[in-house]
Amino acid sequence: MCGIAGIADMKGLDRAVCEPRLRGALDRLAPRGPDGEGVWADAHCLLGHRRLAIVDLSPAGAQPMKRGGLSVVFNGMIYNFRELRRELENIGERFKSQSDTEVLLAGWARWGEALLPKLVGMFAFALWDGASRELVLARDAFGKKPLVYRAQGTRLAFASDLRALQRLEGETGTVDSASLRLYFALRYLPEPYSILEGVSKLPPGHLLRFSGANRGGEPSVRRWYDPEAARPTSYGSIEDAVDDLRGRVDEAVRDRLVADVPVGAFLSGGIDSAIVAASLVRSAESVRTFTVGFEGAPDYYEERPQARAVAAHLGTEHTELSVGAGETRDVVAAVFDGLDEPFADSSAIPTFLISRETRRHVTVALSGDGADEVFGGYRKYQGELAAARYQSLPGWLRRGAIEPLIRALPESKGGALRERFRRARRFAAHGGRDAVGRQAGWARSLSEVELDALLVGTADGPSLESLVAALREQSGAADPVNAMLAADIALVLPGDMLVKVDRMSMAHGLEVRCPYLDQRVVECAAAMPGAFKLKRGAGKHVLREAFRDRLPAEVFARPKKGFEVPIAEWLTGPLSDLVREAIDPVRLKRQGLIRPELPARWLEELRAHRRDTSWQLWSVIAFQQWCDRQAEAATSVAA
Repeated sequence: MCGIAGIADMKGLDRAVCEPRLRGALDRLAPRGPDGEGVWADAHCLLGHRRLAIVDLSPAGAQPMKRGGLSVVFNGMIYNFRELRRELENIGERFKSQSDTEVLLAGWARWGEALLPKLVGMFAFALWDGASRELVLARDAFGKKPLVYRAQGTRLAFASDLRALQRLEGETGTVDSASLRLYFALRYLPEPYSILEGVSKLPPGHLLRFSGANRGGEPSVRRWYDPEAARPTSYGSIEDAVDDLRGRVDEAVRDRLVADVPVGAFLSGGIDSAIVAASLVRSAESVRTFTVGFEGAPDYYEERPQARAVAAHLGTEHTELSVGAGETRDVVAAVFDGLDEPFADSSAIPTFLISRETRRHVTVALSGDGADEVFGGYRKYQGELAAARYQSLPGWLRRGAIEPLIRALPESKGGALRERFRRARRFAAHGGRDAVGRQAGWARSLSEVELDALLVGTADGPSLESLVAALREQSGAADPVNAMLAADIALVLPGDMLVKVDRMSMAHGLEVRCPYLDQRVVECAAAMPGAFKLKRGAGKHVLREAFRDRLPAEVFARPKKGFEVPIAEWLTGPLSDLVREAIDPVRLKRQGLIRPELPARWLEELRAHRRDTSWQLWSVIAFQQWCDRQAEAATSVAA
C-alpha cells in the first residue's frame, strides 16, 4: 500500500513551484508509505509516490516506475499479478523486477484499458503517457483505494488524500454547501462528492482521461467496471450457490496471502472475520489474529471473549488490545488527524486502535469488511422483509397507534432491549415508504427538516433519495433485495466503510485486504436471488450455510453487532469537553454554517437520557475537528 500525488499541465509545469508543493503532499502521505519516497517529472507531468513495501522489497520495486513512454504511480495490490506476468511473458514481455507495478505498466502498454477487467485486486493509479501527453487515473471496482482530483483548465492535480491535494495545489479551498448538507445527512460524503468546491473523488470502477485533446480542459470520466456484464449465470439451487461461494471465498483469501512481509487477520466476535480466519488457517502454516476491547464499557460493546473462543477453536496466535477510558481523548485526536474529510462513523476509533496494535506484529491484515453489504448482513435488510407486511396494515392503525407508540420508546444502546427499541423506532420512521424511500431512510442520519434546522442557508444539490434511486437503477437488478445491496455497495461501502478502513489502517502503514470484496465473490453473490441471502431473523444466510462446518455453532447464533465504541458514555464523560467546544454558540455563529439551537438540544437530551443523540453530536464534532485542521492547513499553505 502506498500514497500517490501528482500534477499534469498541458501548457507545461513550473517545476520550481510544483516540486516543493509535491514534497509537502508526500510528507502528508508519509504514514501511508513509510518505506520510501520517489518523484518523477517531465515538462508536463509531475508524479510523486510514498512506498509501503509489500512485494519485491528491493529498489527494483520502487516508484514512480517508467517503462518506455509510460510512467506510473500506483497504490494498492494486484493479487493475480504473477498470472498476468506469465501471460505477458508468453507474448514477449520481459521484466526487471518482481513487483505488481511493473506488470501493471506492461499490461497497460499491451492492452490499454482492456487490462482493467483482468486485474484482481485493489488499486488507484495515475499513468502518464508521454507520447500522447495524456494522464489516466483509474480506481478499483469497489473503491478500496482512494483517489481525489481537481481539474482546472489545462491542469489536473490528484492525490490519495484531500490534505495532500491541498498542499499540492497550494490552497485550502472553500467548503461546498451542497456537500456539507450531504455530509450531515449521511455522516460521510459519498462518491464523487468532496467537502471542497471543485474537488471530486474518482468513483469506484471508473477511469479518467485528461489530455490536450480535452476541450476546455474537462477530463473524460467513464465507468470501466460493469457488474451486470461480469455477473455469472444465476444459480439453480442454494446448494449450487453454497459450493461456488465456498470455493471463491477460499480462493480470495488464498490470493490475499501474496506478500513478502508478515500477514495476519482482524478477528471480532462476528461471523465475517471468523470465516476469513477459518479460511486463512487452511492456506497458511500459522495465523496471527487481533482484536480490541474497551475497559469499563457495557457488555454490549465487548467482543473479546467471543473472538478469543474463535481463535482457540482455529488455533491462531491471538493478540488482544484493551483500551481504557483515559486514553480516549488522545486516540480521538489521532483519529481525526488521519482523516482528510469530515467523517462521523465512530467505529473509526476501534479500527484505528486495532490497526495500530496489528501493525506492531504484521504489515498486512485480512478483514471481514464488505460481507454485510454483499450478503445482506445489516438489520435494515431484515426490515425489507417486514415492510410489505407492515404496509398491509390499515393506514389509520399504523399512523394513529403503532407509530406514536413506537416513537415513545426510549432510544439508546447499552442493552438488548434498548437496542430492539431503537431498531423499532427506525423501522416505524421508514417502513411505510416505498423501496427507494426506505433505503434512503435507513441510510439517513438527519431528516430534511432537521437539516434545514441545523444548517444556515440553503444548498442546491442532489437529494439522498435521488442518489439511491440512480444507484438502484444503475445496478440493473430486478430482485429488490439485490437492488438494495447494489446501491449500498456503491454508496455506503466506498463512502463510509472503506474510508474508515483505509484511513485508519494507513495511519499506521498497515495494508488491509478484504476477501469479501474480491470481484469473484461479489459477482457470485450478485448472481444469487435475495432469498438466498436473507432469511427471516438472520442475514447472510448463504454465507452461514457455506461455512457452517468450519466454526462452532454458537458463532452463527450470536446476534449481529457493529464494530462500535460506547460513544454516548464518552460524550458525557471523558470527551465532554470535546462536545462543548464543538457546539459552542460563539464558535458556530462565527463560522456561519451551523445553527447552535439544535446541537444544544441534542446535548440536553443525551445528558437527561431522554434520547441517544450521540451520533448527531459526533457528526458536529467530526466536522469541527476537520475545520480545526483545515485552519492549520491554511496557515501551513500560506507559509
